[in-house]
Amino acid sequence: MPGQAQANTSDVTQSRESVRETPLASLSAASRDRADHLEAQLEIDDLLSDQAINPVDYQCTTATPVRDWLASATANWTSADHAFVNILQQVVVLDAVLFPNDAGSSFGPNGAYTTQVSHAVRDLRSFWDIDGSGIRVVPMHSDMLLNEARVARIFQVAFGVDAKNAAQAAKDVRALADTDAFDHGRHPLLTFNAFAIDRLEVPGFGTIPPQILMGDGVLQGFDAVGLDDVAPQAIVAHEYGHHVQYQQNLFASPLAGAEASRRTELMADAFGAYYLTHARGASMQWKRVQEYSQVFFQLGDCAFSFGSHHGTPNQRLHAVQWGYDVAQNAENQGHILPSLNFAGRFEQELPILIAPDA
Repeated sequence: MPGQAQANTSDVTQSRESVRETPLASLSAASRDRADHLEAQLEIDDLLSDQAINPVDYQCTTATPVRDWLASATANWTSADHAFVNILQQVVVLDAVLFPNDAGSSFGPNGAYTTQVSHAVRDLRSFWDIDGSGIRVVPMHSDMLLNEARVARIFQVAFGVDAKNAAQAAKDVRALADTDAFDHGRHPLLTFNAFAIDRLEVPGFGTIPPQILMGDGVLQGFDAVGLDDVAPQAIVAHEYGHHVQYQQNLFASPLAGAEASRRTELMADAFGAYYLTHARGASMQWKRVQEYSQVFFQLGDCAFSFGSHHGTPNQRLHAVQWGYDVAQNAENQGHILPSLNFAGRFEQELPILIAPDA
């Protein structure tokens, strides 16, 4: 990436465990709370949250190919690697959100998915009845962790660290990231996420425009399990569905916690399936829509008591199937349902989609 700092030998050979004694490890609680508060405002969800639902009522497993692939990629990590991965992920996310101009315009490692993502966004803007002109699609590239200037900027802006300690923390981050364990700043877990954020005012910083953030890692994961043909479009269509929800006030509901999150996530799955299937959308055939359903089946979670629960794998599969059926069974194949009409039909179907498997 332009202007990227090069790691020197002394930094690279520093043991990861020794970084525990550096300013990175001793960031004040106030600094961490400040960054956590900012991230919470963005309502960023973890795609891989795992907690137990009631196994009597639901069939739920997190042993899907993409999760197994990701687990194998961290199998040799030390306790120090696991201890620091969260802060590395946070730096990458906040850099992309706050400074999207520096993120570039290529998607996936070496820009492999740029065309698929760009075409999907263009088509979605003309498909749904919202104003998509201000929605920016931003890549997340974790090799920015090797750029000390960008990392130090995040510690100053997001964590509130002074310039001297931010510069030292940036050196620590580079030393951690530029190792075999983290694939020299390119480990997929560092960017195994995609999410949508609405316009947000950040005091002391300014306005963050509506965005869709797309990580390299999540695209690598679906490439590894043979779903690279449809995963980029599937993920973009789902995240664009969240922007339909933002603009149409569809996040509002009497539900709370995990049930509220599951509702909006399954609705976004259905929005995506409808667009991908519709004759005036991506017009995918059933075989490819089945691949689309697998993307979200594999990202389903068992975190029924967790605030960012996305739905079990089977529930996500049902939501995709329902969105497909709505498009396929329409009497007028050339008519696109208004988004509020589609959402209303989804609300009626939701109890069926989430009914216990047992």
